[in-house]
Amino acid sequence: MMTIQGICPKCGKRVLHVNVETVVGMVDGVSKSRCISHSCIHCHVVLGVQVDHRAKPRPKAKPALND
Repeated sequence: MMTIQGICPKCGKRVLHVNVETVVGMVDGVSKSRCISHSCIHCHVVLGVQVDHRAKPRPKAKPALND
């Protein structure tokens, strides 16, 4: 039995390589975690996003000082 490698759902080409980007996961408009996005190298459609468990936590914004 032959297995078929991943096929891009948009362009139909075989997905042998992907573009990987770091993105920010949002919950109710608030940034919650760093994530990784995988997209097709041919048509750039997003194939998946997952939480990046290896990323360092994002620093909390410090309140502005009013003089």
